[in-house]
Amino acid sequence: MRILVTGGSGMVGHYLQKLSVKYPQHEWIFISSDHDLTQFDAVERCFIQYHPDYVIHLAANVGGLYKHLNEKVRMFRSNILMNIHVVDACHRFGVQKAIFCLSTCIFPEHPPSFPMTEDMIMMGPPHPSNDNYAYSKRMLYQHCMNYNQQYGRQYICLAPVNLFGKYDNFNLQDSHVIPGIIHKIYLAKYNKTPLILPGSGQAIRQFLYAGDYAKIIARTLFEYQDVKMMICTSPVEISINQLVNKLKNATDGSIEIQYDTTQSDGIIKKTASNTYFTTVFPDFVYSDFDTKIKSVTRWFYDSLPNGLVRI
Repeated sequence: MRILVTGGSGMVGHYLQKLSVKYPQHEWIFISSDHDLTQFDAVERCFIQYHPDYVIHLAANVGGLYKHLNEKVRMFRSNILMNIHVVDACHRFGVQKAIFCLSTCIFPEHPPSFPMTEDMIMMGPPHPSNDNYAYSKRMLYQHCMNYNQQYGRQYICLAPVNLFGKYDNFNLQDSHVIPGIIHKIYLAKYNKTPLILPGSGQAIRQFLYAGDYAKIIARTLFEYQDVKMMICTSPVEISINQLVNKLKNATDGSIEIQYDTTQSDGIIKKTASNTYFTTVFPDFVYSDFDTKIKSVTRWFYDSLPNGLVRI
């Protein structure tokens, strides 16, 4: 079978490329930003060229809290267009099964209870700090469900919590939590200044290693026969302050930490349940969180002289 992966040069795409060698019976095709998925003509040409049997849609316009706050129009429009075009092309070109990536930011700001479960996705508006990205992902979910119900497709949506790993975006302006803090720790050490972080450090977050998520995607594609959306999380849930201390200790731990409480924490808590996931894949083994954040930190420091990270 021929598997087309969009966003193939991103963090999860890198891990999926490494994992693909374990599935040599399939032909894997990884595309990146050289294909403008916001233009349907470009998407159509891509599908005509590769004729995929399966599609894994990783491509997205993503970023951290302040990118979401400052680029609302772009975040909504680009993601809506990419998602609609790829889903529509999957159907038009006869792709029966495909994997689409959501995010747990799509869940309500005030869910009925914690942890949040798959059926709560539409039970209220998302947090305003990233609502436009969240709504674009909700529309992706709805678009997939429509095709599943009307045409019997298997367009499966996975909703991961905060992902981290090597090959991430470490740019201070639009990175996610872990790469942004790793970069700031590096600068504080280099400049011999305190580490100043936005918010209070009290926000609670869940994290999932991107290599584990790549394995989940592959297993979902080859083993999962349902179409129900699935939350993908690990047992790790810690405060930002706890996370900062772990990342600081991954180097030599000799910097001062200060919090700028005039800036937003974003949503304080958004705990998601992995109950359904563990029912589907009861044998899944997660990577050790502390080991992986140390390896990602080492990779960042080792990559700097080689220009491998975008900072």
